[in-house]
Amino acid sequence: MRDHYDARLWNDGHEELRTSVDRLLRRIMQAFHVLHRIHWAAPWTDQRGPCGG
Repeated sequence: MRDHYDARLWNDGHEELRTSVDRLLRRIMQAFHVLHRIHWAAPWTDQRGPCGG
């Protein structure tokens, strides 16, 4: 019985860790997409004026 309890705790912890890592990687990739967009943005396509407003 103890083995079943330990196995369940292990599985629950593993699932939570996997979910957290997936969430972290998704946020990191989102940041890279934003940086890529900023890096490759053509300044002449920016609709803001020269003062930024």
